[in-house]
Order: sequence, then C-alpha cells, then structure tokens
Amino acid sequence: MVLLLAAATLFVLGGAGVYLIVAVQGRALHGVLGLEQPWWRWAGTGVALGLATGLGAILLLQQPALRPVARRYAELLGPRVPRRWMHVVLALAAGIGEELLFRGALQHWLGIPITALGFVALHGYLDPRDRRLSLYGLYLVACMLAYGTTAKAWGLLPAMVAHVLFDVLLLDRLRHWHAQVPRP
Repeated sequence: MVLLLAAATLFVLGGAGVYLIVAVQGRALHGVLGLEQPWWRWAGTGVALGLATGLGAILLLQQPALRPVARRYAELLGPRVPRRWMHVVLALAAGIGEELLFRGALQHWLGIPITALGFVALHGYLDPRDRRLSLYGLYLVACMLAYGTTAKAWGLLPAMVAHVLFDVLLLDRLRHWHAQVPRP
C-alpha cells in the first residue's frame, strides 16, 4: 500500500505538474527545477530549510496544547508506515510529486500565498472545527510560504529537498511517538 501511494503521488501529481509546466505553461522544466544553480546551493538551502521547518513542526507538536494532534497522526500513520524505508519512499514521492504540481505548476498561476494555503487545506490541516489542528495548519502554511518563496527564488530543487527532509523527520517522530503509546 505504501508503494502504491508513493507511486500515485510521484507519477500522478508529479506527472500532472510536469505536464502543466511544460505543455500548458510552456516553461522549460530545467529552469523551473533550478538546474542552472550549483548543486551545493540548492542542496544546502533545501537541507537548511527542511531541518528548520521539520524540527519546528516536531517542537510545535510536542507542546501540551498540540499533543492531541500529534497523538492522532501518530496513531494514524504509525501502524501504516512502520519502517524507515517507507518514510523515505513516501517522503521522496511527496517531495518530488507534490512540489512539481503545487510549487512548480500551480504557484505559477495562483501565487505563493494561495498555493501555500491551498496545499495545507487540501491536506486537511485547516479545520475550523478543530482549533488545535488549525494552529498546526497555520504553522504549515508558514512553511509552505517559505518553500514557495524558495522555489521562486532558486527553483524547485531546494523546495523538494526541504519537503523530503520535513516528511522524513516528521514520519520518524510520529512512528517513535506511536511506539511509545502503551497498548492494552
């Protein structure tokens, strides 16, 4: 199931993003990716951004007010994604596929703020009935604003690296939290 979800994310979302970028928008994919930048620049920027946003999310979820949100996602994802290789596969697929579609294609039309807000809303983190979840969602909107700004300035590669690292860090932490909960 993990591989199917990863493949769908990478090929369906990423494929749609590439199609929109190249065929509909008429932009060169290598330019959108930022391949003219030196590798160390996009890698370093992506790692720094991914560490900052991923560790920030973990610290935020450890706060007493947001522990119910952390528990909910730990219970949801912990048993479904129990191995680190699964975290890496899902993170790679999401980091590449979602960034191609959202920051690569949709941001070109919608702009950074609307794309960031839409991305987080589509993931279900902005629920007016759940203030705690929405608080975490607002943090994610700020992260996506940073990813969008980075993608606009230096191309998609640093945003992809940041997204992958964010997801790996968070999935690892959620798995750890899931393992700590006593089972009856």
